[in-house]
Amino acid sequence: MKLLGISNFALAVILATPAVADASGGYSHPHMYAEHGFGMFLGPVFMLVLLAALVVGIVALIRWMAPNAGFTEGKSNSALDALNLRFANGEIDAKEYAERKKLLGE
Repeated sequence: MKLLGISNFALAVILATPAVADASGGYSHPHMYAEHGFGMFLGPVFMLVLLAALVVGIVALIRWMAPNAGFTEGKSNSALDALNLRFANGEIDAKEYAERKKLLGE
């Protein structure tokens, strides 16, 4: 439920951003462009860095809120793992291993 509230807030901020950017009356300000042209280069670079930081922040926030969610590597049947370990250690013979494995549904 917390995630839904945060995502709605983020969506509202993203949708309101163009209105805030245009509140100054447009793009006719002379100080918007650098005198030597660096503003034309650094503006898009800064926006890409800001976008990357935003994406990393959102991913980190989601992982922090749900640390146990997501994909786990090698999800398996713990009973079958125990059976395999007992067979590998020589505690049970091949016939007993096959019978128990059949009971587990493998």
